[in-house]
Amino acid sequence: MAPDDEDNNPEYDEALNAVLSGLRSEYLIELPERLSEMKGYFKNARSDEGKQLEWLGKAHVIAHRLAGTAGSYGFVELSSAAANLDLYLKNLLKSDANAGVAADSLNWQALDGMVEAMDKSFQT
Repeated sequence: MAPDDEDNNPEYDEALNAVLSGLRSEYLIELPERLSEMKGYFKNARSDEGKQLEWLGKAHVIAHRLAGTAGSYGFVELSSAAANLDLYLKNLLKSDANAGVAADSLNWQALDGMVEAMDKSFQT
């Protein structure tokens, strides 16, 4: 099949849509686990100031990945919410890396609001 034939082939479109739908479903199944893991890191960061930056760094990795992948699977709102959290954590961690603790500049209320926005963005 020539590349141009794919543009006018309903069977190809149907097969592609089926594959994409399956991938999207798998992503949705794994998403609550990723969010739960991230929330666990935030919980640890609240209670363990000695390792707070480490816990926030782990949460940041998940937020960053979700910001990148969610949009690819059609979850634009989740991608946007995760990108906001990603940027917040990136700036926080960058500014507090030398201090060793983020407690002074960390706004838990804002952070909780961003996580809540992520939760709400993909629920039907």
